Amino acid sequence: MSRSASDPPDDDDTLESPATGTARCLLREPGDDFFCQRYQLWYRSIDCAIRTRYRTSGGCANCDQGRFNLRRHAGTLVRLDGKLSRAFRD
Repeated sequence: MSRSASDPPDDDDTLESPATGTARCLLREPGDDFFCQRYQLWYRSIDCAIRTRYRTSGGCANCDQGRFNLRRHAGTLVRLDGKLSRAFRD
């Protein structure tokens, strides 16, 4: 079963980080290739690139991991740009 990054993790899927006292999501779905240091969860790096490119999450602003994923998926985003631009405009 897929879960979006906005869905809360189950108790079995989290571990509190002793350093920060925040919950870390340990669940890794098939296709998840990226661990976000800021939000402490696994998801797809293309999703990170889209959030960075279209600034859909304020928490992702000025993120080095986001900039890396944006460069990594630049070719894919160029091909998707028209579709994504329309989706985020509406």
